[in-house]
Parts: sequence; structure tokens; C-alpha cells
Amino acid sequence: MGPGVLMAAAAIGASHLVASTRAGAEFGWQLAWVILGVNLLKYPFFAAGARYTAATGESLLHGYLKQGRGYLWLFTGLNVIAAIASTAGVCMLTAAMLTQFIPLPIDWLALLVLISSLILLIFGHYRLLDRLTKLIMFALTLTTLIAATLAWDHTQPLANDFISPSPWQWAYMGFLVAMMGWMPAPIEVSAWNSLWLLEKQKPKM
Repeated sequence: MGPGVLMAAAAIGASHLVASTRAGAEFGWQLAWVILGVNLLKYPFFAAGARYTAATGESLLHGYLKQGRGYLWLFTGLNVIAAIASTAGVCMLTAAMLTQFIPLPIDWLALLVLISSLILLIFGHYRLLDRLTKLIMFALTLTTLIAATLAWDHTQPLANDFISPSPWQWAYMGFLVAMMGWMPAPIEVSAWNSLWLLEKQKPKM
């Protein structure tokens, strides 16, 4: 449960809170099959990390190294680029939501989120991250169910002359690529899951 919950939590971000909601708001159900298809196509990559680690007792990174250092360096380079973009995006998204509760500039809140995350990882390691993530996922699940229940009877019918725009236009290509790339998570999450599984298997001190 630990690594799987962590992976699910890591997937929740701009793709779920921004991209998918925008897709539904602007295009209705037109992109639902795209989201489902991307999830299905990425599943083997997500499963590979956990299965490789369970079978060999080593991380997916060691598997890349066995194929050759070039593969490991390529993955590392791509992961660094993606990590910078995703960390910046998630910090700003979290800070934007925190502005509703904490009267501080968004830049300061983003820095606070980043520092808090670093402290958690450096001093809490996997165990604390695992516990906090389970609490967060429980809270997210509960609040999502509550929000869905409250919104169920408050839907507004569309106007009779409403026509949803087509997403298959050049103006929306950037959005579509970003949505598919981050939905449900970037493929490098498979390596993270592999490392988390190794940490989970370590004996408790």
C-alpha cells in the first residue's frame, strides 16, 4: 500500500486539478477517451518499476545501469529537466491555493512549500512521507466525495444553443500535449515507485 499510495499522491497535481477540469469545462466529454487512453498506454511503464524491483530486489535505476551508462545518463538528464518544471509548477499551484488561507505573497508561499518538502524528505525520510501521504490521500478522498455529493443536485443545464468547441485545433495542441504528458503522471514516476518499494522493504529500525 505504501509505494502505491505514494505514486497515486505524486500523480495528483496540475494534470488532475487544472488540465482535466479545464478539459471538462471547455470540451465536455470529448477528451474523456483521450484521458482513459493515455492512462492505459502508460500503465505498463508504471507497473514495470514495481515489478522489476519485486523480482530483482534492486531499483529500476540499477536496471538502466545494467543496460549501459548511456541509458542511465539519458534518464537522469530527462528526469532533471522534468523535475525542475514539475517542482516549480507544483509549488506555484500549491502556493496559489494557500493564498486563500494565508495572507502572504505567492512567491513566499511557494518557497515555504519547497523548504517544507525538503525538510520532510531530509529528516523524515520514507517513513514520515508514507504516513503523511496516507493522511493526505484519505482527506482528499473524503473531501472529493463530499464535494461531489454537494454538487450533485446543483448542476445547471446547458443552454439549448450551446456548442462545445472542438479540441482538435492548433490553438489547443499545446494544452493537449501537456495534458497527455502529465496524465496521470510523467513516466519517470515508475523509477520513483521502484525506489519507494525498496525503502518499504527495508527492515524498521
